Amino acid sequence: MKKIKALLLDLDGTIRRPTSGKFIEDPNDQEPIEEAIKTIKIYHQEGWIIIGITYQGGVAAGHKSLKSAIEEQRKTLEIFPLLSYIYFCPDFEGNLCYGVSRENIDLIHEMHKEFLGQFRKPNCGMISAALKSFKNLSKALMVGDRLEDEEAAKNAGIHFLSADIWRFPPIDREF
Repeated sequence: MKKIKALLLDLDGTIRRPTSGKFIEDPNDQEPIEEAIKTIKIYHQEGWIIIGITYQGGVAAGHKSLKSAIEEQRKTLEIFPLLSYIYFCPDFEGNLCYGVSRENIDLIHEMHKEFLGQFRKPNCGMISAALKSFKNLSKALMVGDRLEDEEAAKNAGIHFLSADIWRFPPIDREF
């Protein structure tokens, strides 16, 4: 049976950025960080499954709607065709988690009730829910640009790599 390697990527500041300011205002207000596209391609060619892990606190703060956040993730999947799925938490308490694919919206908080209250980073509920979907996981790596990303990876018991380092991989990298 084939062993699976999972690359979990924070989105904002790691692989995408807003075009208008500090935060993504609407689904089309985003652009890729160019180096991220190249690095995702390298990992994909090496057989990694690539998953987004993002906290969308703008929903809870009233800056955007849940519908807009879902559309934002779908737009990200268009921009990054090698990204297979995105988990996002839109509430401050970490009780809600949605999974977005090109075809579906999954209520992760209903599928994985054991992680209620743990979906918001630095807790590891989103990571743990993502990893539970793989039966033959051999490696997992979380990449992010904030301390909360690193702490979430540590809490999940997986390796972490800073986005600034990850986006410029050496030829013979190992983590």
